[in-house]
Amino acid sequence: MRSFLALAAPGVVAMLLQTVVFPALPYLPVRPDLILVLAGYLGVRHHNAGGALGAFTLGYFLDTFSGTILGMQTFAISAAYVAMTIMARHLWMERGLPLMATVFVGGCVQGLAAVAVAALVATRAPVWQHVVRYGFLEAAAAALVAPAVFRCVTWEKRLLGLG
Repeated sequence: MRSFLALAAPGVVAMLLQTVVFPALPYLPVRPDLILVLAGYLGVRHHNAGGALGAFTLGYFLDTFSGTILGMQTFAISAAYVAMTIMARHLWMERGLPLMATVFVGGCVQGLAAVAVAALVATRAPVWQHVVRYGFLEAAAAALVAPAVFRCVTWEKRLLGLG
């Protein structure tokens, strides 16, 4: 139960920042995807069904609160979780550049998965331009904040007596 709370609290804070605070800042053209970083935390540290369920839940809540096509972010975050889990199983990473590279690759996978769903469901809009313009930049921004988010979640788990 404490492990669930240790990950639910940062999830709620990340959801509020990502859906309410960041869009209200007009001078911030590229916003880091904190939900992706938390899914990366689950992919790197929790290689089990609980981690997959957590990533699915994060994507579902992002779909619910962001107002996009229902299921698009759920699929994209789940695909990013799978990619980051595969990378984490083959590479040793705790912090630094390997962690940032894993989150960046997860962000690229998330962008491609979201474009694939949008291309299947939406009208004939040029969605690839959006991926090239913002997808890689947002993945890079998420990779830059990933070490700080991982440290915060690790600190919170230690505070709750889980680490």
